[in-house]
Amino acid sequence: MPTDLENIVKEVQKISPVAKFACASTLGLTLLVRTNPWRYQVPMMYSYYEVFKRFQLWKLWTSFFLGTPNLNLLYEVAILYRSITALESGPFRQRSSDLAWQLFFACAGIFAATRPLDSNLFILPLTTCLCYIAGATAPSGSNASFMGVLTLPVETLPYLTILLALILGGPRGAAQATAGAVVGCIWFFLIWKARGEQGVLAKQGQAPDWLRNVFGERKQPINGGGLKKGGKVGEGITLALGATKSCCGGQRGAAFM
Repeated sequence: MPTDLENIVKEVQKISPVAKFACASTLGLTLLVRTNPWRYQVPMMYSYYEVFKRFQLWKLWTSFFLGTPNLNLLYEVAILYRSITALESGPFRQRSSDLAWQLFFACAGIFAATRPLDSNLFILPLTTCLCYIAGATAPSGSNASFMGVLTLPVETLPYLTILLALILGGPRGAAQATAGAVVGCIWFFLIWKARGEQGVLAKQGQAPDWLRNVFGERKQPINGGGLKKGGKVGEGITLALGATKSCCGGQRGAAFM
């Protein structure tokens, strides 16, 4: 008989690779900062001087995945998990390497877009960017449900995130979230251009061979990030828990928190 721990391990193994990396990074880093098991505080937030002058390069990773040390962390992890899982089960099905490759450049875009704001943490624009790209590639009519109380079209998630950022973080927080949404919009336009179409960088959006080998994936024909040209964007995307089934055997809607 499998133990509870074995069942948990099996469920974790089912999580798509990019979603697993993002959620594990966020939970792990935030837990380390909260518990502080070392005698001194390890710096995690981005600083231009410390990164490029003192070569604390790990901050280019930690500054994107260090979560908020309060209940808002649940929302951040839920957004990361649902958005990335939706992408890996839909337009990037069997193309996690392509998603990781494109996400790297999206993070670089977020880094550049938030420079005027002098940001030192980027999880807010990152989650907003992923909300935008997941909503833009979701099947028409897909919804997002919050604790079964509020149901909204998935396309509205980035705008809801911006509104929450404005309420919780003021104009600065809203500006960071908006920067993430802008990067998500550019990402969608460059790879897809429109529903069922290829963008000008669809070919460049394919992962290099070395990264594809890391994920154990084979090279696929160029089709705009995993979509058949002329087909529906987001076919097979799963964004829900207990939602009605879509035409492709997946589920429509999203359940956060």
